[in-house]
Amino acid sequence: MNTTADVERDLRIPTGNIFHTPLEWPWAETADQAGTWGVETDSPTIVICGSGASRGGGVSGIPGHNAARYLLEHFTSH
Repeated sequence: MNTTADVERDLRIPTGNIFHTPLEWPWAETADQAGTWGVETDSPTIVICGSGASRGGGVSGIPGHNAARYLLEHFTSH
């Protein structure tokens, strides 16, 4: 069995976490996250839809859902 330190050393994955960052709850945890989808970047047309998103990750599908909702909200007429 490998530890996270083994994974970080052998595979060069930061913190040894295969999801790249710890998984997070699907809702906002801080005031500055409230009202966001958790997928935003500095470019309004580029979103994070994988495990690196602010909320969700792993096999939850939450980042993909949130990325789609963000894009629909910002780039379709209502």
